[in-house]
Amino acid sequence: MTTDRRTAGRSSGPDESLLAELITVAASAPSAHNTQPWDPRISAGGIELGVAEGRTLPVGDGTGRDTLLALGAWTEAAAIAARRAGRELIVDTLPTLGDPELIVSARRRDPVARLTLGGAPRPTDDPARLLDADLLAARLTYRGPVRRADGFLTAAATVLPDWAGLVPITARDLNRMALLGTADTLTRPGAVEELASWLRLSPRHPQYAVDGLTDRVLRLPRPVAAVAAPFTRPDRPRRAAAWAARRGGDLLRRLLLEVPIEAAGDAADADHFTLVVRSNELAIGTGVELTRVLNSPLGLPPEVVFETGRVLLRVWLCAARMGAAFSPHSEVLDSALAQGELQHRLGLGRRTVPLFVASVGRPAERHPARSPRRRLA
Repeated sequence: MTTDRRTAGRSSGPDESLLAELITVAASAPSAHNTQPWDPRISAGGIELGVAEGRTLPVGDGTGRDTLLALGAWTEAAAIAARRAGRELIVDTLPTLGDPELIVSARRRDPVARLTLGGAPRPTDDPARLLDADLLAARLTYRGPVRRADGFLTAAATVLPDWAGLVPITARDLNRMALLGTADTLTRPGAVEELASWLRLSPRHPQYAVDGLTDRVLRLPRPVAAVAAPFTRPDRPRRAAAWAARRGGDLLRRLLLEVPIEAAGDAADADHFTLVVRSNELAIGTGVELTRVLNSPLGLPPEVVFETGRVLLRVWLCAARMGAAFSPHSEVLDSALAQGELQHRLGLGRRTVPLFVASVGRPAERHPARSPRRRLA
């Protein structure tokens, strides 16, 4: 499913200069752990979008949810940049979008979507048209103290399609679910090692200015980052850290499940929510076909998750327009235990699928650190 799939008004020839500019601008899109899993290639007057080898999270994102969201967000960023240039970006998703070999493990380089330039965008009353490319540079992820951006949820609702929604979560509930999700994820074999491989805790790390999560983005004090940096290397210290984290995670998980502990939280500090898809608002089949989709690891067709990534970026840019930042909580959805509690606490039925959890507010810092970006040829 993609709202930009059309046959009329396609570009008659290549415009490689503009396509290269779109690729550069879209590199600012968000992705889990700042993995930047997109692999765009200019071909025959368009962009073939694939998944970059070694830039997925096979352990933490075993369903491919985060990769699909990132690819969708990248595509929306490219579409916004094309609109600024007075062109429409036509998006055709390909059947390979549903191939776990590509989305989860990136074992092949086949494209999952094709993007081509059309003519001038058609006039529309869609509020999303107000989200311009300048906001892409202002988009921010921030993990420190924030102040609530009054009116954010109302403003964000205007850029949502009928089949998507933002469901508020109390800070207390979110804190507990985040703790449970973190503890549960830490016990998963390979999860700590995978996370450690994306940590850049010292400027001496060869990928420090390229990708991953830096000490500055994580807001780690320098002494803490200096002590932790050796444990991110793929050797004995990392294995020791992983062993300790699994034991600690298992203990915390047992405590949270067996003892009625409520994590503290102040509901006034930010807006906390989950972005959901209401699959009953979509034509995703009937009978056996519908059952197969609902029972799949994603609970949705992959093209819907891809499209939700586009919606996610629009919501993120609504926050940027208000001077607010996102603090993602992917740990809630990475854990079946935490996701189950989320759906129970919020009263979400089987056909209301949460795909992203975040807090939003204005950063306390004037100039927060930004995640590094890799250059694409």
